[in-house]
Amino acid sequence: MLDVLTAKADESETNAVLLGNVVSAGVRVAKAAVVERKTVIADFIDRVLISAKATPSYSSVRDMQAFLELIGSEFDQTFRPTISRMLVRSPEAVLPTCLWLLQAVGRDNIDLAPMYLEALAEPLAGTQLRSANESVRRAAAQLLAYLGDTPKTQEDAERAADIITRPLTLGRYTQTEQRTAAYNLLSSVRAGPGNGWASSAVILTALLKMTGKETQEAPVNALFAAIGAHFGVLIGQQNVERAECAAVIKTFVEAAQKGLALPDRSAVVRQAWAADAIGEPLWAWADAGADSESPLVRDYVQPLLVTLAAIAEKATAAPLAVGGGTLGAHVGLALALRLRPSGVDVDALAKHAANGDKSLVMWDKVFHKCSRRAECVWLLRCAEALFASGCSDKRLADPVLWIACRMPGATLETVRAAIDA
Repeated sequence: MLDVLTAKADESETNAVLLGNVVSAGVRVAKAAVVERKTVIADFIDRVLISAKATPSYSSVRDMQAFLELIGSEFDQTFRPTISRMLVRSPEAVLPTCLWLLQAVGRDNIDLAPMYLEALAEPLAGTQLRSANESVRRAAAQLLAYLGDTPKTQEDAERAADIITRPLTLGRYTQTEQRTAAYNLLSSVRAGPGNGWASSAVILTALLKMTGKETQEAPVNALFAAIGAHFGVLIGQQNVERAECAAVIKTFVEAAQKGLALPDRSAVVRQAWAADAIGEPLWAWADAGADSESPLVRDYVQPLLVTLAAIAEKATAAPLAVGGGTLGAHVGLALALRLRPSGVDVDALAKHAANGDKSLVMWDKVFHKCSRRAECVWLLRCAEALFASGCSDKRLADPVLWIACRMPGATLETVRAAIDA
């Protein structure tokens, strides 16, 4: 049966599905027969699946899992030449196939780092992410994200991060869509366990170089979300104790302070600094049990919290007069109430934010302007933090109910949950 299905005279994707099932059964009951025909089966995969002019079906590729697990470490030398050739000749066809094959062989079964570093990272980041074809960019990003945590050493993690950020810092992504795709990819890339800090330090350094070059909302949001993701890695798991991390965090803080001071004409970037680059990672860090007395808070985080709290304090006087909206003020208020930095009179800030008819949180003219997801999230966090700090004003439910009713897909259960909260 194996000989019939792999015959060159009768090649088809249908045969690939059948072959996968026969091989799977053969590995269990007649492994020697499969091993004996290993070269023939690999050649069939090479010709029919990897070299196909159109992407084969997912099942025809994944059904080869038993065989791919069997050859294990031979996968790289067996299939790398054809994959590399097809990335140049027909990337739209081979990219999904390559991802499915690598998922089938499994990162736990073989070390994919050599193939990633030597054959895939550079063409994927340098060529495929620059493609005018959106499906190619998307497939390349998915493949890079899957391989991102395969480097096992600090050296390999840093090398991989350098390869995939180089086209960005060299200005090779000339189109907005290309840069947005790159930022979204970099947001999800992580190195293997123990080396996440190494790749994040390199990626964050590269991303910080781009902060003054984006002005449109889509790439700005993607860029600062990626910055926040890697800043979050560096401040977690005691990574700040590493000299390399501390140096990058210091650079980040200096850039963030400048970003928070941008004028109203750059409000989109200023708000992205506040919410995405600073707010999200610090809120997650607080959820993870941040130590407010740690050197990280004292040396790096506290200056940012003080700046954000000052933005919030200024906004309490006239919320509607804040250029670009109150998002930055809400971030500052929520973080101050949550992390209570020294040098900030948090109780006074909470009182100013809650009291009066023109409350930064409870005034309907303020929360009616909150339409974007980030604006709604941080307003709700302010309400949560004010409630936790002892605020008993019944108006605190108003912004919660307003947002619950306006959320896409809001249901009666959503509104009831908001009322109960």
